[in-house]
Amino acid sequence: MSELVKISSKGLLTLPKSIREQLNINVGDYLDVTIEAGKVILQKVEIIPKKIDWENEDKVWKEYAAKRLAKE
Repeated sequence: MSELVKISSKGLLTLPKSIREQLNINVGDYLDVTIEAGKVILQKVEIIPKKIDWENEDKVWKEYAAKRLAKE
């Protein structure tokens, strides 16, 4: 499946509904972004923290990002 999207002035893009539905991507889901052979690869990831800080759930994403960067 191929869809054409346009990048906004802030570098944002919208995933078309047909793609979100096919991959079961919902509001609040996280995508891992990588570059392989000149292609941008988006992959849905499940983040299952040991303990969720419901008052600051972005902390979970920051911890994931820090671990990912440490691997590179």
